[in-house]
Amino acid sequence: MKTLSNWVERIEKNVSILLMAAITLVLFIAVVYRYFLSAPLFWANEATIFMMTWLTFLGGSLGLKYKSQASITFLVDRFSVKGKRILLIITHIIILAALALLLYLSYEWVLTLSPQKSSSMRIPMWIPYLSVPVGLTFAFIHLLDYMVDLIKKTPKRSDVL
Repeated sequence: MKTLSNWVERIEKNVSILLMAAITLVLFIAVVYRYFLSAPLFWANEATIFMMTWLTFLGGSLGLKYKSQASITFLVDRFSVKGKRILLIITHIIILAALALLLYLSYEWVLTLSPQKSSSMRIPMWIPYLSVPVGLTFAFIHLLDYMVDLIKKTPKRSDVL
């Protein structure tokens, strides 16, 4: 599971870097065309919104991989190491169950979008909307990997989601 999570992490990092560079480039070109050439690019806003959507879901998944999201730990800090581990396992089971439901619903949602096209670029809407199930799938993989580590051994740090 660790190998799969690390492989997904590399994909997320590389795609995120490409998306940030592409967003920067598209916005720069759009500004040049609009203000210096007086010929605005009609597709630039839509393209950056779609890329930002992909970046958001991939970044959210990476945040789960690195355990970098905000958490309130005043209750968890009162538990012993064993109690923290049990609480983490329970919360991860709940989060994984919620993610599984969201995954099912998001894939079902994307599959119903086949005839729709975007307004400016005329690309199929399943392409930008696929960011939701892909990001959630990657998040599920990272959380499942962490859950396996929790069950196999006590984590060195008591990270809480």
